[in-house]
Amino acid sequence: MLKNKKPAMGMIIVGFVAIVAALIVVIARPVNYSTNVPKELDEAVARSVFSMNGVSMSDISVDGQTQHYGAVRDSEKIYGSECLGEGHVILGYKDKGKSVEVYSLCSAIGYGFREGIMVDESGYSGVPTLFVFDKDSDNHYVFKKAKEAADGGEFTSSVKKMFPSVLAKKVISAKEHEIISKQLDEQCRKYVEAYLVSIGREAKISSYYGEDFKILSDYGVSDEVDNALYQLHPEYGLYIGSFERIENGVRYVYKQVFDNQKDGSGIVYFSKAEYDSGKLVEKFAYKVDGNQIEKCRFD
Repeated sequence: MLKNKKPAMGMIIVGFVAIVAALIVVIARPVNYSTNVPKELDEAVARSVFSMNGVSMSDISVDGQTQHYGAVRDSEKIYGSECLGEGHVILGYKDKGKSVEVYSLCSAIGYGFREGIMVDESGYSGVPTLFVFDKDSDNHYVFKKAKEAADGGEFTSSVKKMFPSVLAKKVISAKEHEIISKQLDEQCRKYVEAYLVSIGREAKISSYYGEDFKILSDYGVSDEVDNALYQLHPEYGLYIGSFERIENGVRYVYKQVFDNQKDGSGIVYFSKAEYDSGKLVEKFAYKVDGNQIEKCRFD
């Protein structure tokens, strides 16, 4: 019986040696990307995120330090926003000589004033993005293209195709992604803080989820009426209260007020006025009674 055990023990030893050898190969295998990101490359990614959203970065001195902000000159580019916040985390990059691949997670969040609060109104957060930069004769990074991860069921497979396997696993991990997303949110807020300084205003910076903004249905108005009024005047949005928009260089305050008289019935008042002068540009009102809407006087 002892003789029969020798070959078995030999097989075990050979198997163990093979496993150790495989581990050594994996450990010794060189990583084909770098995490020591040059400052200029980091800056190139930031400017590219702004450029992809049609916004240019501006500089301002805050407490003796230069900070960046992005003023949205054309509200159609980022609906409902007057400031763009950018955030990115570069997980690694691969230098190919004449070009560079950058593996990153990016955010671009549009902010605007609602009820005097600067809130996030549009954009995206924590999107895995592969950037490709060419290098010019002075080794400066010139944006060439960017590819974002797919949504839904194709998310995981698209990330695996775009990123090295180690980085792909990090991106796909919900815990890791949550940690990075918080970093991105903080980066975006820095741009908003600088923007507020640039326009000489102080305001709370928050999000829709952090505030208790109301819509008509919260006051018992039917969804049918709520949707009908939005279809008539989509420029006023869905929320009760005020918000600001800059149009052709002029800041306006849009306001929607509901005089709730009984069981979700009452009068909805709409008005638009210049922010600086308070001059009224337009006003109109609708009487709401059950599912009935009737235009009425704005007294």
